[in-house]
Amino acid sequence: MIIHYTQEINLDRQSISLSGDEAQHCAKVLRKRIGDEIFITDGDGSLYTCKVSEISKSECTADIISTEMYAKRPYNLTIAICPTKKQSRIEWFIEKAVEIGVRRIILTQTKRTEKSRLKEDRLQKIVISAMKQSKNLYLPEILTDYKWNDLIGRKDLGHKYIAHCEDPDTHLAKICPVGQDCVVAVGPEGDFTLDEIEAALVLGWKEVNLGSSRLRTETAGVVVASVIAQINA
Repeated sequence: MIIHYTQEINLDRQSISLSGDEAQHCAKVLRKRIGDEIFITDGDGSLYTCKVSEISKSECTADIISTEMYAKRPYNLTIAICPTKKQSRIEWFIEKAVEIGVRRIILTQTKRTEKSRLKEDRLQKIVISAMKQSKNLYLPEILTDYKWNDLIGRKDLGHKYIAHCEDPDTHLAKICPVGQDCVVAVGPEGDFTLDEIEAALVLGWKEVNLGSSRLRTETAGVVVASVIAQINA
């Protein structure tokens, strides 16, 4: 099943419009024609089965045949992670984390963060593509250039954990409760500074490890997503 994404949905008219890349993919790549069946999501849990009713150079319009609502996960996982020097590595993490099931990704700036500027439009396209491919039909939020002190001061992310390389005693899987919202912070290649760790602990964050292996930043992020998905399976 190939799924398209748009928020241009007119429920009064029971019609949906695809534009831009989504319209091009439908008409030019998939070669859909009037009367063909397609599937569309709004990124908020709805999957629409539609029939193409109109095709132009820049837009495809489809009539809604039926709607299926997908349930939300029993938890919201936020991963706060430092951008890597090579954008391709953080892009790989974003793709895999969305496929596994993350609700929010916060790209965090710390003292040792190697890269501060990212192509936000490209990251958003990766999020959308991974959402559609994995059929996780709730579009994750992605926040960039987020300062460490602003992150650790937030109180709306659920249980708060910081994974670092100073050998914390407790594994994430043993401390994170089932079915609860949480945020897990993953540091840069040089890890968090001791001051950054202490600042988080003072504000109620709990330190955890992700196993005995020393992981790259993007690998650690994928491990976090996998651990939380497994304990909630």
